[in-house]
Amino acid sequence: MNNRTPPNKRLYTLLGDPVHHSLSPQLQNAALRTLGLDAVYVALCAWEELVSPLMRSVAQAGGGGNITVPHKELAADSLDRASEAVTATGACNVFWWEDGTGLCGDNTDVDAFSTAAEAVLNSRLKGKRILLLGAGGAARAVAYACVSAGAGVVDVLNRSATRAESLVSDLGGSRGLLRSRSQDSELLNSYDLIVNATSLGLLPGDPLPLDPRAVGAEAVLDLVYSRDATPFVRAAREAGVRAEDGRRMLVEQAAASFERWFRLDPPRDVMCRAVGITPGEAAADAVKRR
Repeated sequence: MNNRTPPNKRLYTLLGDPVHHSLSPQLQNAALRTLGLDAVYVALCAWEELVSPLMRSVAQAGGGGNITVPHKELAADSLDRASEAVTATGACNVFWWEDGTGLCGDNTDVDAFSTAAEAVLNSRLKGKRILLLGAGGAARAVAYACVSAGAGVVDVLNRSATRAESLVSDLGGSRGLLRSRSQDSELLNSYDLIVNATSLGLLPGDPLPLDPRAVGAEAVLDLVYSRDATPFVRAAREAGVRAEDGRRMLVEQAAASFERWFRLDPPRDVMCRAVGITPGEAAADAVKRR
């Protein structure tokens, strides 16, 4: 938390590319209004070379923000103090300033994913068989959460086998739980959960990250989200698979970010309604299970 008391309205921002689709300003500004805080949250499309200076200048001015694709790994390298989750995953999605310390960051995607995944599964992640699509910053948070929860196996499938292998190596894949897979390698016949942590689905016309009929699954969690079901979620449901998009995870990571900035309990119900979902008993039960 920033220890200063700035004279003007505090600025909080989402840095990424693209950000036009983001619901983060909508849910964060709803929370700010509800609690009567003199602050505003905006989304900024940021090129790679602008990320670090923007993080530092916004935070030093009394605000903070979030990082989204494709800059989460770059943001981790920009911090003066990183949380354990950032150090473990190599990815940062929230930042703020602390006097005497400097630019601080955390990865609230980790617990947010666990809550969303356990809600769609209606059970713990422990012992589950998971197929993870992608190897970027979001995928690193997912893999770390799964390993920490004691998942049975996590297969990482990515367009770039080198990036998948790097993720597995960095997060301790030698233990056998976390495994890199190529597009033509043998996958399990069935998974408890398939997670889309790629950016496929953000843009109109994107192909599906995977045909859900090609690999059996009990449930699908698409970290991409939209006002309507994403193409991947629709395809999974048409195949008879229980599926949710990333709005639940979005709310959970946003609420945790809010706590880092203001040291206040965020109005989760308000945040949920702002993105068109209800808090839901399944998500509440997932939090209790952890």
